[in-house]
Amino acid sequence: MSPEVERETIQLELDYRTYFEHWRNWETFEDRFDGVNGVYAFRLKRAFGRLRGSSDILYIGKAEQDPARNKRPGIWHRLNNYRQPNSGSSARLRQVEACFGGRSKIEYAYRECENPAEAERALLDDYYARHMEMPPLNRASGKRSQGNAS
Repeated sequence: MSPEVERETIQLELDYRTYFEHWRNWETFEDRFDGVNGVYAFRLKRAFGRLRGSSDILYIGKAEQDPARNKRPGIWHRLNNYRQPNSGSSARLRQVEACFGGRSKIEYAYRECENPAEAERALLDDYYARHMEMPPLNRASGKRSQGNAS
């Protein structure tokens, strides 16, 4: 008999409140940069109520694109998609802009990382554990972090 090899799953634990360091005004967008994958977030310049506590985070997402397959890879292009007049998250973000006084009331931040999917999952798990719900513009199920909520 061969010995069983137990695979250890390392789960990334991140605090969504401190993970993003440099917030930028959504009204003025950065110059183009390519090839940077990672995670990003949108926030209001003021906190709002959640099921538990309050938060300023509207959305947490990831950009994990392969430059060989995508003409426009990376975070800059993903963020720029939100500035386009299309449906989905872009439309919901525009509704928030209109409700709270325009793009000047919203900020965005991003952070490059090796595994954007895992970082996004960890950030959303942390958010859910703190607030018992996902950020308002995230469509992911509220079934994350079951048992982790304290």
